[in-house]
Amino acid sequence: MSENKQYTFHTSGSSGEPKIIKKSYECVLAEGQDLAEFFKFSPDTVFVSTVTPDFMYGTTFTVMLPKVLGCKVDEERVLYPEDIKDYEKYVFVSTPSFLEKLAKYNFTFKHKPQMIISAGAKLADDVFEYLEKISLGVTEIYGSTEAGVIAYRQCARDNLKFFENVTYKNNTIKSPYFDEAELTLNDEIEFLQNGFVVKKRNDRIVKIQEKRVSLSEVENILNASEFVEKSYCLKLDDKLCAAAVLTSKGQKFLEEKGKLELIKLLKMSGKASLCKKWRFLYDLPVTERGKINRERITEIFNTNITYPNIIDFSINSDFAEFKLVFPLSSNFFKGHFTDFPILPGVVQLFFAKEFIKDVFNLDFVPETVKKIKFSSVIKPDTKVTLTLKRKEKSIDFMFTNGDITFSSGSFVL
Repeated sequence: MSENKQYTFHTSGSSGEPKIIKKSYECVLAEGQDLAEFFKFSPDTVFVSTVTPDFMYGTTFTVMLPKVLGCKVDEERVLYPEDIKDYEKYVFVSTPSFLEKLAKYNFTFKHKPQMIISAGAKLADDVFEYLEKISLGVTEIYGSTEAGVIAYRQCARDNLKFFENVTYKNNTIKSPYFDEAELTLNDEIEFLQNGFVVKKRNDRIVKIQEKRVSLSEVENILNASEFVEKSYCLKLDDKLCAAAVLTSKGQKFLEEKGKLELIKLLKMSGKASLCKKWRFLYDLPVTERGKINRERITEIFNTNITYPNIIDFSINSDFAEFKLVFPLSSNFFKGHFTDFPILPGVVQLFFAKEFIKDVFNLDFVPETVKKIKFSSVIKPDTKVTLTLKRKEKSIDFMFTNGDITFSSGSFVL
C-alpha cells in the first residue's frame, strides 16, 4: 500500500458488534519500524503464521514487520502444528488458542523457532512456560485494533511493560501507532513493581436483572474451579450464559454425577450463580484471528437440542474422535419412544454436522449425506464414540461402541 492511503480494519467483535477502524499508512509503518528495532530479526528469518493478514495483528506481524526487516513470509497459513515446514530459522506468529494446544498435546518443533509471538489474549503462565522450553524465545503482545501494540512480556513470570513509544496516563494512551491524539483503554489495569497486569475489560460489563455484571469476572470465577479449564460468558435474551471447557476432573464428575449436579456445584461460586444457561464444550470455538467466536457460541446456545456430555476427545488435521454420552434427560428422547427411548437418527446427523463444523473450522454445514446407514439403536446413557475422518471431497462419520456400529455415513463437501 502506498503512502497517503488508509488501512481499514474490523475489530473481532468478541465483546459485541465488530467496529470499523481506519489507520493511516504512516501509523502502520511506524509500528512496523519500531517493532523491527525491538526484535532485530535478521533478513534470513522466515515468518510462519497461523493468523491471516487481513486484520491488525496479522498486518503488523506478517506484512509490515517482515517488510521492514526484509524477511521472507511463508504465505501458506498454518492450520495444524504438523503443517509447519522444515525451516531452520523462523519466527512463529500465532494466538493463545492455537498455542495452548501445543502445550496440551506436548508438541515440539523439529527446529526451535527464534521467537514465538502471541497476541489476542493472555497466555496462561503454564502455557507460556511450555512455549519457553520448545523455542528460543516467547513474546506476548498486548494491544488492540484501535491502538496497535501497547505492551509486551517475554517471560512467564513477568508482568506487561509498555513499548518505548507508548505513554500511559489516567487510563489513556498516546503512541505513533494511531492517528488520534490519545485513546482511552477499555481495560482496567493494575500497576505492580515490574510492570502491570490487566484486571478486566470494561467493555464486557452487562446488565443482568438490573445488576451490573462483569463477564470477565464471572469467567475468572469459573476458571478458578478445579473442574473448568476455560470459559466464555455472554448475555442472551437478558440471561447470563456460560460455555465451559472442562478439566479431566470436571469430565469425570460430569460422567459420574451428570450435568445438573455439575451446574449446581459451579453455581455455588459467587456470581457464577447468575448463569442461567450452560454448555459444556470440548473447546471454545475461535475465529481465524484466534479470538473467541461469539457468533458460533451464540448459535450453540440458540440451539434447542440438548448437547451430549463429552467424556474425552482427540483431534488432528484430518481425524477426530469423541467419547460421548447422551443422557436420558436430553430433550430429544421425549416421545421417542415413551417405553423404549432411543436416539433419533436425525439427532445423530445433527451432532455429526455440529462436530464437523467446529473440528474442521467450516463456515458452512454440509447438507448432502451419502452411504448413510443406521445399524443399531443408541439407548440413553450409552457411551458412544463419534469418529470423523476428513477426505478430499467428503467427511466420513461413524457412531460406535467397541465392535458395535450404530450409524455411519459421508458428508459431501
